[in-house]
Amino acid sequence: MQLANDYLSVSSIYQQIATKKSELAAIDKKEEEQSLFEKKDTISLSNDIGGKNYDENDYTRVLEKFKTLDAQTKAHEQQHAAAGDTKGAISYNYQTGPDGKLYATGGHVRLDTSIPQDEEAALAKLDKLANAAGAPSELSGADAAIARAANLNKMLILNKQEEGKDYANNKQ
Repeated sequence: MQLANDYLSVSSIYQQIATKKSELAAIDKKEEEQSLFEKKDTISLSNDIGGKNYDENDYTRVLEKFKTLDAQTKAHEQQHAAAGDTKGAISYNYQTGPDGKLYATGGHVRLDTSIPQDEEAALAKLDKLANAAGAPSELSGADAAIARAANLNKMLILNKQEEGKDYANNKQ
C-alpha cells in the first residue's frame, strides 16, 4: 500500500515534529544564555506611582532594632570577656540590616574552663568563671549552664575539704 505524495506517513510526521522541537529547544537555550549575559541586577526603590515601595516608619523601626541588638550583643559578650580569662577573641554572628550594613546578632566568648590542681587556685578560678558567665544582666542558656557547672564544681571541692579529702589526689 503506497501513500500519495500529498500525504505523509506517521513516522515522517513524528520526525518533523521532533526536528521542530529540537530547533525550538536550541532557540530557547540560546535566548536564555543571551539573557543571562545581558542581565544586570538593579534595585529600584520606587514604584510606578513615584513613591517608595517600603514604609519609611517600618524601615526606621527595623534599622533601630538592628542597631539596638548590635549594641546589646557586643556589650553582653564584652562583659563576659572583661570578667573572665578568655581563650581567644570574641566571636560575633552577623546579619545584614536593611541599610546593607552588618550588625552583630549573637556571639560567644571562649572562657578558660581549665581547673588548677591547687584547691585554693581552683576555687578562685571557679569563682571567676561563675562571675564571668553571669556578668551580663540577661543570661543565655549557655551562660547559665557554665555558671551552674562552675558553682557545682566549687561545691564539690568544698565538700571534699569538709570531708578531709585531698583535692588533687582524692586521698584522705
